[in-house]
Amino acid sequence: MTFNKFFVSALGAAALLGAASSAQADADILGAELFATGGDITIRFEGSNAGYDSLISVNGPPEIFPNHSTAVGTEVNLGNFAAGTALDIALHVLTTGQLFHTGPGNLNVDSLPHAMVRQDAGRTYVSFEDIVGGGDRDYNDHMFSFTNVAVTAVPEPTTVALMLAGMGVVGFVGARRRKA
Repeated sequence: MTFNKFFVSALGAAALLGAASSAQADADILGAELFATGGDITIRFEGSNAGYDSLISVNGPPEIFPNHSTAVGTEVNLGNFAAGTALDIALHVLTTGQLFHTGPGNLNVDSLPHAMVRQDAGRTYVSFEDIVGGGDRDYNDHMFSFTNVAVTAVPEPTTVALMLAGMGVVGFVGARRRKA
């Protein structure tokens, strides 16, 4: 392999690795999707700084954790979930009647993500923004955490661009090798 081919291959691999690591390096992920890892899922109320009243539901009723009357640290066992089960966590804002979901935002009235997700010390933390259009983007209006839940990040546009560039370089090198 010539130096040029080696350099182009290394550049493509570096772009792919850079894209993958930048997606994993984000501590807080906006628009992440959540999945059960298997076993009992416990949800714990972590607090609220909202002016509006709201409740949480996981994959439909019942709604739990009234944000202004639930003590921080209150836990509920949601039961056993098979590994890979998608979790739809919904924030029901009682004051406005709005319903917001975790994930990329396609289920929300404004098509925007309204939940910030972070994994830390064996727990998955979720915090919602409760106003249409993104509100003040403080993501502290209804906060809770889970056990036995994994996060699948929705890649940012720059991450997608880096991955596509890396794949393009690797494809270019492969095509040149076939011609040679």
